Amino acid sequence: MSDIPVPPRRAPRKKLKMPLFGGMGGGASANKDDFFGKNFGSILIAMTGMAFAAQIFLPNIWSEKVYNDADEITEMAWNGSIRKKYTDAKHKSEIHYYLLIKGEKGKKQLVDLVEADPVFFDQVAVPQRVMKAANSLDVRVQRFSKPDTTLRIKFIN
Repeated sequence: MSDIPVPPRRAPRKKLKMPLFGGMGGGASANKDDFFGKNFGSILIAMTGMAFAAQIFLPNIWSEKVYNDADEITEMAWNGSIRKKYTDAKHKSEIHYYLLIKGEKGKKQLVDLVEADPVFFDQVAVPQRVMKAANSLDVRVQRFSKPDTTLRIKFIN
């Protein structure tokens, strides 16, 4: 039995390291000069602070302008198609009627017809094209199955 060759013993393997955490087990194999391992706590606090700041400030920057005042809607000029049409009833006495109008060059206008009579909102649909001149409440609606129609937006006082 002593004639059977015995393979030489292998050297121990290196400890695995995770990125940003360095040597997880510590000990002699951990690198003491690792930047992320040494300053990981401060980097984590800075990243958390930036995430909280982004949650506070980015929604205000990325939010769309909502046109809901009667004077704003009167002064607007529309030349595009209706992409979204939906309602929002946060309170029973106040129902918001929203139209998302996509104009030329991808410009979007979100119009809230909360002060307007809902008859106009009921007569328009999503794929229709709408054209409205500035300082006018007459809206020309291009329909696919019917001839073009001119609708008037009426505001409730």
